[in-house]
Amino acid sequence: MKRDLVTIDDLSDETLLGLMDLADRIRRQLRGHAADLPGTLMGSLFLEPSTRTRLSFETAMLRLGGRVITSSDPKTSSASKGESLSDTIRIVDSYVDLTILRHPAAGAARAAAQIAEGPVINAGDGSHEHPTQTLCDLYALRCERGRLADLRVALYGDLRYGRTTHSLARALVRFGASVLAISQGDLQLPKFVLNDLRREPGYAVAPVALVGLESVLSRPEVPALWISRGAKESSEVRPMSLDPDSIDAIYVTRLQKERMSGAEPLGSLPILDHRFLAAPPFRQTVVLHPLPRVGEIARELDQDPRAAYFRQAALGVPIRMALILWCLGAVDLPAGAAPRARDSVVHGFRCENAGCISVLERGTIPPEVTRRGADDPRCAYCEETAVLAYGGRPFPEPA
Repeated sequence: MKRDLVTIDDLSDETLLGLMDLADRIRRQLRGHAADLPGTLMGSLFLEPSTRTRLSFETAMLRLGGRVITSSDPKTSSASKGESLSDTIRIVDSYVDLTILRHPAAGAARAAAQIAEGPVINAGDGSHEHPTQTLCDLYALRCERGRLADLRVALYGDLRYGRTTHSLARALVRFGASVLAISQGDLQLPKFVLNDLRREPGYAVAPVALVGLESVLSRPEVPALWISRGAKESSEVRPMSLDPDSIDAIYVTRLQKERMSGAEPLGSLPILDHRFLAAPPFRQTVVLHPLPRVGEIARELDQDPRAAYFRQAALGVPIRMALILWCLGAVDLPAGAAPRARDSVVHGFRCENAGCISVLERGTIPPEVTRRGADDPRCAYCEETAVLAYGGRPFPEPA
C-alpha cells in the first residue's frame, strides 16, 4: 500500500510515536545508515522558497544512502512557463521513488498524491498544512519535556496563515494537550482547524481574555482561545489568569506576509525576550519556532536553555530519515486506528478560495467538497468552507 503524508491526520497516534522511537535510534548513530536505502532516488520539488525543510529532507536521504534530484527555484521550473501541477508530478514521479513537494497552493499535496504512483510527502502546501514540521515539533516537545501527553502549549503569532500551527494544534489535542492560541491581531486559527479541534472527544474552544500579564503583553486584557478538555463552549469572553509555571511550551510564528492580501488588521504582539519569560506562567516554558524568525524572538534568548528552536531544527534530520524509511516501506511501524474518519463527499458546492489548487488549476484538478454531519461543506483540498455552485442552484445529487 502506498504511504503518502499529506496531512498530519494521515498518521495514527501509534505511527507518530513509532516514528519518534525510530528517530531516537537513528540519532544514536546518525552517520551509520548509509546502507539503508542504496540506489533510492528522491525528488525534492520545492516550488516555494525553503531552507530548513528542503535541506533537512535532502540531508536525510543522503544520510540514508539514497540520492536526490532537486528543483528549488520556482523561476527556473516549468511551472513558470505555465505547466500544470498534474503534468509536473507525472514527470517527476516517473523519475524517482519518492516525491517531496512544497507548493504555494493549498491542497497541492493532496492533488499530487492522487496523481503519483510513488509516495508523496507534503513539505508545506500554501497556508494549509505542514505535517512534517509538526512531526519535528512533536519530536522536539518530547525531547525537551520528556512526554507528549497532557502538555500545555501556547501558540503565539500569526495562526491564520502560519500553516505549521494548523497541523500542530490538530496533533496536540490527540495527545490530550491544552492549547492557548494567542494570535497576531485578528489572525486567529482558521475555522476548519477549530472545527476539527472541537471534534476531539471532550474538547471545546473557549474565547478568553488573558489578565495579569500586563508586564509582558502590554495590555490589561489580551484576547485568546483556550482549547482544552476543561473548556466550555461559549460566545461570552471570560477573563483567564495563568498559574505560575503553567505553560510547558510556547510555539512562536512570524507574520506570513507573503500570504496576506494586505487587508488583514495585523495588530502586534510583544517579542519574546528575557522579560517575557520572567513572567510567572512562562518561567519553565520551552520556546519553539519553526523558523525563520524575523523579529518575534529577541536574539538575547539564543543562549537561554529554554530556547529550543535551533535544537528543534536539528531534529528535523533524524525524524525525516525515519519518515522516509517508513514511506518507502523499508520499516514497519504500528498502524493504529485512523485519527479521523473520511468525510462524506457532497455535491452542489464549489471552493472559491483563490489560493486553492482546485481553483487555480480548475481545468486539471477535479473539485471535491466534503461534509461531516451538520458542519458546513468544505473543500477537500484546502478545507476552507465551500459555497453553493451555479449561483445557489446546487448540482443534482447522483442517481
